[in-house]
Amino acid sequence: MGLFWSLSKTISVASWLWCSLLPATLLAFSGRPLPADRPLPDLLEEMGERYQVFFTYDADLLGDTQVNFEFKEGEQLETAIDRLLRYTNFRYESFGEKYFVIYREGDRDERMTKKLKKKIRQIEQLEKRSGLNLQRKQSDPENQLGLMIESLADQKEKIDLQGTVHSSTGEPLFGVNIRLLNEPSGTITGPDGAFTLHLPPYASLEFSYVGFKPQVISLDGRTTTLAVNLQPDQLALQEVVVLGYGTTQRGDQTGVAQTVQEEAFRKGANVSPEQLLNGRVAGLQVLSGNGEPGGQMSVRIRGGGSLNASNEPLYVIDGVPIDNRPHNPSGFQSGRNPLNALNPNDIESISVLKDASATAIYGSRGANGVLLITTKKGSIGGRDQITYDAWLSMATNDRRVEVLSPEEFRHTVQDKAPRRFPELGISDTDWQDEIFRKAYGQNHTLGVSGGGKDMGYRASLGYLRQDGVVQSAFTERYSLSLSYHQQFLQDQLKLEANFKGAKTRDRFAIQSTIGNAINFDPTQSVHDEASIWGGYFEYAMDQAIKNPVAELDLTRDLSDNYRSIGNIQLEYRYPSIPSLSVKTNLGYDLATGERKRYLPKALRNQYSSQGEIRIANFFRASLLWESYLHFRKDLANIDTRIDATAGYSYQDFQSEYPEIRAWELNNDVLGFNGTSFAGEFFGSNSTLQNRLISFFGRVNLQWREKYLMTVTVRRDGSSRFSPDNRWGTFPSVALAWKIGEESFLHGISPWVQNLKLRFSAGITGNQEIGDYQYLKTYQFGDSQVRYQFGDQFVTTVRPGGSDPGLKWEETASLNVGLSFDLWQGRVRGELDYYYRRTNDLLSRVIVPAGVNLTDIILTNIGSLNNEGLELGLDARLLRRKYFQWDVSANLSVNHSRISRLTNFSDPRFQGFSTGEISGGAGNRIQILRVGQPANAFFVFRHKRDENGLPLSDQFDHNEDGRINLADIYEDTNGDGIVNDNDKVPYGKPAPDLLFGFSSDWQFGQWDISCTWRGQLGNYVYNNIQSVGGNYDRIITNIVPTNLTRSVQETGFLHPQYFSDYYVEDASFIRLDQVSVGYTFTGLSRLGYLRLYAMANNLLVLTGYSGLDPEIGNASGNEDYPKYGIDDNVFPRARTFMIGVKLII
Repeated sequence: MGLFWSLSKTISVASWLWCSLLPATLLAFSGRPLPADRPLPDLLEEMGERYQVFFTYDADLLGDTQVNFEFKEGEQLETAIDRLLRYTNFRYESFGEKYFVIYREGDRDERMTKKLKKKIRQIEQLEKRSGLNLQRKQSDPENQLGLMIESLADQKEKIDLQGTVHSSTGEPLFGVNIRLLNEPSGTITGPDGAFTLHLPPYASLEFSYVGFKPQVISLDGRTTTLAVNLQPDQLALQEVVVLGYGTTQRGDQTGVAQTVQEEAFRKGANVSPEQLLNGRVAGLQVLSGNGEPGGQMSVRIRGGGSLNASNEPLYVIDGVPIDNRPHNPSGFQSGRNPLNALNPNDIESISVLKDASATAIYGSRGANGVLLITTKKGSIGGRDQITYDAWLSMATNDRRVEVLSPEEFRHTVQDKAPRRFPELGISDTDWQDEIFRKAYGQNHTLGVSGGGKDMGYRASLGYLRQDGVVQSAFTERYSLSLSYHQQFLQDQLKLEANFKGAKTRDRFAIQSTIGNAINFDPTQSVHDEASIWGGYFEYAMDQAIKNPVAELDLTRDLSDNYRSIGNIQLEYRYPSIPSLSVKTNLGYDLATGERKRYLPKALRNQYSSQGEIRIANFFRASLLWESYLHFRKDLANIDTRIDATAGYSYQDFQSEYPEIRAWELNNDVLGFNGTSFAGEFFGSNSTLQNRLISFFGRVNLQWREKYLMTVTVRRDGSSRFSPDNRWGTFPSVALAWKIGEESFLHGISPWVQNLKLRFSAGITGNQEIGDYQYLKTYQFGDSQVRYQFGDQFVTTVRPGGSDPGLKWEETASLNVGLSFDLWQGRVRGELDYYYRRTNDLLSRVIVPAGVNLTDIILTNIGSLNNEGLELGLDARLLRRKYFQWDVSANLSVNHSRISRLTNFSDPRFQGFSTGEISGGAGNRIQILRVGQPANAFFVFRHKRDENGLPLSDQFDHNEDGRINLADIYEDTNGDGIVNDNDKVPYGKPAPDLLFGFSSDWQFGQWDISCTWRGQLGNYVYNNIQSVGGNYDRIITNIVPTNLTRSVQETGFLHPQYFSDYYVEDASFIRLDQVSVGYTFTGLSRLGYLRLYAMANNLLVLTGYSGLDPEIGNASGNEDYPKYGIDDNVFPRARTFMIGVKLII
């Protein structure tokens, strides 16, 4: 509680200081009355007279907009314009020193504005070429343009060049500056991106535009038409940062948030949105439980903050917070990623909110960070266009677990267990080759977008099919995305509607087949014509290992899911109070589906059940209603800006899970339809509901363009907690100081710009604990655990334990950061230090018998700390005529420790075991222990020989006359006995350091990019080696099974599951992506055409001996996590792709 009190005091003091100092500042300026609002056109006209410049705009757009503004003596023109437009819905763009076009924010392509803007730009070009000098009295663009054209001399021996300029997404770019190199002439593009030039046939043209990389094209003497595509400049795109319930400029940002635009996404055969961020954001880790297509993902932002509640961030799609829990029904292996329903090609940007200042607006769901996903939309006034994006892929798994060859296996059995040699077969089978394959994939997205004067639209259809490198596995998706937005009443009313829908179909490869392929006797054949088990070789003993090929071929494990996410947003701006607007957001998230598995009688593992059918359906629905006010005002007389938001949110969640199980099937003819003929049948249904009601507010203050403050508070009420603990309040405060704007730094460091110091502190919560945890619940048993009363069997009802005092986990966090631009913006960076402490940590604790309905309950008892540093850098390294080079790098360090687990002090208490492994019964390799990171591996220290190899368990190394644990393991506590008390924490799955690096080159129309990422300090438990690396597998197992090659090094006779030998440093550097592309120009009928080739996961540098050092949650189930345990993990493939992007 000490940290909470400290943070509360910090927030209170900081808020008091600002709230005290600001009124004092206001009073200091209250000697003169506030200036009255004036029409914006009048102020523009007066500013034009004062500075002798031209302002061009559409009078209908400005309407009766009123602005509170005062002119300041000696103020620079750009500063004055910024102040004038700061709290309006308008922005400006300058051409030269005295021509300015005013346009509506977000509607830069408005038809009339474009027309006027084009005239002004042409006047400037003609003015330079003709030597004329326009004054304010000559301000009619139409008349002056005609006069200046007539005054120019006729140019001879030149050609007429026509062309268009588009963005990489196909949007026409209006106002692109086109300059002839080494000549004074040029032009700009029109509203449709078109231009015409009269120029020499071998001229070189430079195209430049704000937010895009410049491009130079040399004509070949024959070209008369030209199609140009400009690539986005990532540093310019980073200016706008999307936040919860609003946006901000990077320069005005007080919290820690980063918006990643589409052009900066991780490229590749991506199935889900999380993959787009891999290696792109400092402090963000994307963990895949395995490499299966569409497999579940885990995202960690600044480490995990919980032990038993969810560590996943909140996902918000177009303003709708979604339920992102995977469907993992009992009796099945884990399901697929629920975000697979969202086509990555439909995503425009993803914002990552990290610190309490950025996430507190989401209160009880912000403790683990927030991901704001914005999908693509058509632009108002945009040109109608068709976009087609497609790729084809081939994936391979070239790495194999090293096991004994058939010949080596025969020799080993002959040497170690000669009596079992007759049990071997006569074949030579590579079982890993039998289950792995080359996997092919394809993806197609067809989009249509455009807009009119007051509306914009976009629609897209998508299809994805990706096979897995293990036989039979695949994922398939059909997706639809629709968006529409309209403006009414002279932009006072705005409507936006979004709809996304998808059907996904998956087939699962039985996960145990990977381990069985590693372990199966390589001298046995795949098929046996005489076998009753579907024609596959199987052992006669029921408990023996099963044929992995048979399991893949005969098992049918399928899922069909449907999901739709959508919303309607209405925003109204009061004409009498232009600074005030109200917005309502009505949204939904619906998901339904079926998971079914058929295990025929002919499958060997059905010797007991005689065939089984499992069907698990689900239905989930969440409905959202949010309404909030937004007030934005510029108080010019005190040089202060106020931006405030206040609102209400209501979200209801309902779900239903009907399941059936039928077994003892009569035959395999009817497949999934054979339930009515089953000898045994069991059905169940679960219905859940929870509700979240919230009030929230945020105030941003900026004084003198240098001092910024953000205060946020949210009060949440969740039905997941008892009435006594249902409501929680989550505040935050952030302060920022633009040091670079201070006069004492001017001229001192000319290579440093936009230097800003940031501080934030706050409290967020975590309510993702599941439903009804505080209530006493009862569960019906199945037919196999019924109780006999006389001649009848009665279904039992099993009670569960509960803690009625259950409450929120609360995370208090502190952040200190520095933002900077170097060398005129060529390098931009963010450096942050953070400290997070989660109190009232949910922990499963042992309770005395008889005091509850179970011996273990979930309660608030622990604390967990995370501390770290983050650095992000983006740089334009080179800008040459035909060559550009951009790089991006990020690095983060995180240290996590458990500081409290119990409400008692007992030095004998080791901690809570976790991380179940294969081998033995109920063995767990990890521990939750005070002073250690979460899920630290808990093992013996294995003694080593002079070569660093572990001592074998076959010899009496200490010569005490006995062969026991003391011969191979260290007595760490010095009591003379080696037992479980000598286990020590050693390594943990979470890395100490994460980093990512990407480099992008452009040579004319060629582009090349590569991305590296890596981790340091992460450890993996090699469960495959610990199971397969001992001679007992051929001596005492039911049947002889193959050995991993590590046994030749260790000589272990028995399994040594708890040896630190199997806990390996899994630090790695991965070449994640390499791509080469070519963009075609001069295609008159095509706006954009790019062909590319790409490869993912090309190279991994690591000391880890397993297939892949990057192991997430191997179980795929948060209720039974297996982080960092390499156990039958579906391998991550190397993927090669070719693709095309076409825009018409």
